[in-house]
Amino acid sequence: MTQSTGVTGRGITFEISDGESPDGWVAIANLASTGINGRTAEEIDFTHLASSGGFREYRQGFKDPGTIPLELHFTPTETTHVDLLDKFISGANFNWRINWSGAGIAMAEYGVGFVQNPGDLNINPNDPVGGAASVRVTGQTTWSSAA
Repeated sequence: MTQSTGVTGRGITFEISDGESPDGWVAIANLASTGINGRTAEEIDFTHLASSGGFREYRQGFKDPGTIPLELHFTPTETTHVDLLDKFISGANFNWRINWSGAGIAMAEYGVGFVQNPGDLNINPNDPVGGAASVRVTGQTTWSSAA
């Protein structure tokens, strides 16, 4: 039987560039989960009167690069958490990467985005204070070695 080549999310980080050249990467502290949601492509209908068999014909249109949800254990004195709020207030685009190195794969997905939602707080006595934010991806992302 062939063994799975899958990995767990343990060790994967979401990182923001420090804006220097070359990029220095700063991981968001206490990250509980992340990913990229909502990648889609528009469809363009190219159906015409002579379309074969009476079936519609489509081609891909513009692509939506999605949104990155960030679930974290929020601490108001943690600089990376405050930085997310500051980036929301400024509205500036920034470089980000999802770094797989901590999971044993020396790769990362790189892109540009802005903080679309600085997040909600979930405060109760039986759990860590939960925070959430979302980063709107803008433009094409790339995969490359994580250096």
